[in-house]
Amino acid sequence: MGICLLSVKTDVFAQVYRTDTAMFFNPITDDITKRLPPLRVLVDSAGYNSPSLRYEDLKADYYYYEQISAAREWMEALSLNVDINIGKWDYWDKDELTRVDRFYNSQSIRDNYAIGFYVRMPVAMLVDRKNRIKKQKKWIEISLTQKEINRRFLQERVIDVYNDLVSNQNQIRIYNDYQTFTMMQMQMAQNEFLNGEITTAEYTRLKEIQTRGAVEYQQVIAEFNKNYQILEVITGIRFNLINVLR
Repeated sequence: MGICLLSVKTDVFAQVYRTDTAMFFNPITDDITKRLPPLRVLVDSAGYNSPSLRYEDLKADYYYYEQISAAREWMEALSLNVDINIGKWDYWDKDELTRVDRFYNSQSIRDNYAIGFYVRMPVAMLVDRKNRIKKQKKWIEISLTQKEINRRFLQERVIDVYNDLVSNQNQIRIYNDYQTFTMMQMQMAQNEFLNGEITTAEYTRLKEIQTRGAVEYQQVIAEFNKNYQILEVITGIRFNLINVLR
């Protein structure tokens, strides 16, 4: 059984919440809720650093641009052509009047311009335009709704882990007292066993109780450390209470 005294400094997203005073944290005597940012700050930080919420924001932005494209799709039916030809042309003309195979050469310099405009709009494009725009708007609503679903799930997750962490610390205190009691009990039992006052079976039973308590104590410590680390990952905050218990 061992307890580490550790220095604490808490930094929260965007430097909103900050504790600069160095402190020592003892999980047996101190309160973890007083060494962590308030639960509301933890929830907000988790939302700020959540990749799932960011993903839904990006999806909503994408569908917004798709909505703009759907509103401009009618422009695909319009076409504007501009042709410009500039150059020098040589012509060889045959004399058809005299029936003599005689050709006349002539040259000309010409600038030719041609501008064309046409509209070719399928009926479906006109009829279904508003519907396509509405569909893109619905996709935006779906993404924003999914974002809210993810946000609430994340809030519940932070609250659950936070409360599990607090519960783990309370269990650590209980098991610490229990370990102290069982160790004293085992010292007495060992003396009684050596003096022949208790049987081997009774001594073994007491040893099993002490061992089972020690195992459960280590399991609670492991759960405490796990929930502590999960809370760091979810919120994106380093609490600097590393290796709280070993």
